[in-house]
Amino acid sequence: MSEEIKEILEGLPFWEHLEKEERELLERESRKVFYPAGASVYSGARECLGEIFIQKGILRTYLLSDEGKEVSMYRLRQGDACVLTASCILPAITFDVEIEAQTDVEALLIPVGTLSKITKKNVYAENFVYKEAAKRFSDVVEALQQIMFLSLTQRVAAFLLDESAKNHSQLISVTHEELARQIGSAREAVSRILKQMAKKGYITLTRGEVKLENKEEMYKLLN
Repeated sequence: MSEEIKEILEGLPFWEHLEKEERELLERESRKVFYPAGASVYSGARECLGEIFIQKGILRTYLLSDEGKEVSMYRLRQGDACVLTASCILPAITFDVEIEAQTDVEALLIPVGTLSKITKKNVYAENFVYKEAAKRFSDVVEALQQIMFLSLTQRVAAFLLDESAKNHSQLISVTHEELARQIGSAREAVSRILKQMAKKGYITLTRGEVKLENKEEMYKLLN
């Protein structure tokens, strides 16, 4: 086991509550994984992977309709844990999601068999998994509320403002096609909204990028 893996494991919230043999099991079975941008990480049609702890990059979780339409639910970044890749040990989860690497992703994987053994014996580890699942379901509810109750203009504005806040930057690297996929809309409709925002001076559009010029006015769109 590398020192890097050991350091990540020791940072887990439940690590100090594990028995010696449980720690040794995690140290023996956990491994680093890499997913290139665009790679499919998990699908409901596949077997469970286990829990993924992101060290670098972004994972996107989305729903996929029978017609191939995608609706993004949430994204996970450095420091986040992806628990739905271990959904088979969460009996309350009864729907399938797709998870892809939005950028190159480096992460630590605790295989599902190992995770299952530990959560069955250790209440602290079990609580951690269910707490992470609850956080993700809150994200899903928020995404569905936006789709149901916000106009397309509001959804575009909310996405851009959220990205700006998370990345601490006015400049957002995203194509019209990618933005449309993120909010579950058509590229043509999103392009029309972006051009309207640019005409009003709220944003500046360049190839593959959107720069926020007037966040105050964009926030007003959400009210």
